[in-house]
Amino acid sequence: MAPPPPHRLIDFHSHYYSPAWYPFSSAQKSSTLAYAWPLLTNIHSQLDAMDGAGIDAKVLSAPSALITAPGKRLPITMMERINDHFAALVAAEPRRLLALATIDAFQGDAAAREVERAVKSLGMGGICVDCAQGDSYLDAPEARPTLETAVTLGVLVFVHPVNPAGITERLAAKLDRTGYLLARGTETAASVLALMRSGIFDELSSLKIVLPMIGVAAFLFAGIADYEYGQRGSWQGTLPSVARKRLYVDTMGFDPVALRFAIELLGAEHVLLGSDWPIMPIMTRRKVEETLATLDLTDAQRAAILGGNTRQLLTQQNTPQ
Repeated sequence: MAPPPPHRLIDFHSHYYSPAWYPFSSAQKSSTLAYAWPLLTNIHSQLDAMDGAGIDAKVLSAPSALITAPGKRLPITMMERINDHFAALVAAEPRRLLALATIDAFQGDAAAREVERAVKSLGMGGICVDCAQGDSYLDAPEARPTLETAVTLGVLVFVHPVNPAGITERLAAKLDRTGYLLARGTETAASVLALMRSGIFDELSSLKIVLPMIGVAAFLFAGIADYEYGQRGSWQGTLPSVARKRLYVDTMGFDPVALRFAIELLGAEHVLLGSDWPIMPIMTRRKVEETLATLDLTDAQRAAILGGNTRQLLTQQNTPQ
């Protein structure tokens, strides 16, 4: 008897950009993107690379901070253009591609209307938002309509890193690419912590937030924050160490120790396979399987992390609040 087919491997955290969306010449692109640009902007080459690596499907995302100039907002017309293109790509490759709608969450009701259009008209099961814009995090009033609409429609919110001004340059000068990622992860953690501190998980009880593993400091500091819980003007609602268990995390970096930590803290059902490819290296199926084999997982837990959690989050809608 032939062995059963392997579980589907879905990369939740991956990117694609059409060159037509990018306002800068190749000379102006950051060195971070320049090396990945040929693959980042060619969906056919990405699909070929996925076949070679044993990746069954990927989730398209195009965070707005990598399209706009610093301090500029992504026009609503551009959001629509990106999301329409993603929907067309998914329709052409339904077994290999899923997509998150690109949303500039800091545009209030206008952004919320695009969330509704992307979900209801285009069939998207999640949105990708920048963790910050300037000095604003996702607890800002202007971001609330996007989060409320995501909850009403039952779709997840992927909180994507951005480059915080000043600290990015300082850490990158000391630590090269690792410093760049550290700065981005720190800004992501700060935004998620600000959301938790606002008590939003009590107000929007079915809000599903996914962050990449480089923002793992959010989990650490949510536990530390228990000591100031209940103080005047401090953390609201659920105890921080309890609220953090509502979060989801992707496996960016794919460090076995970090994976073990996330699984123990959140449960395997809150961990999604994700790489940040093609900006970060591609994860081959062989490496993924070998790494997960070291973690003493059940077959159900392994299947969930490989792609089951992503598939469920992007296709199952919550009961509207």
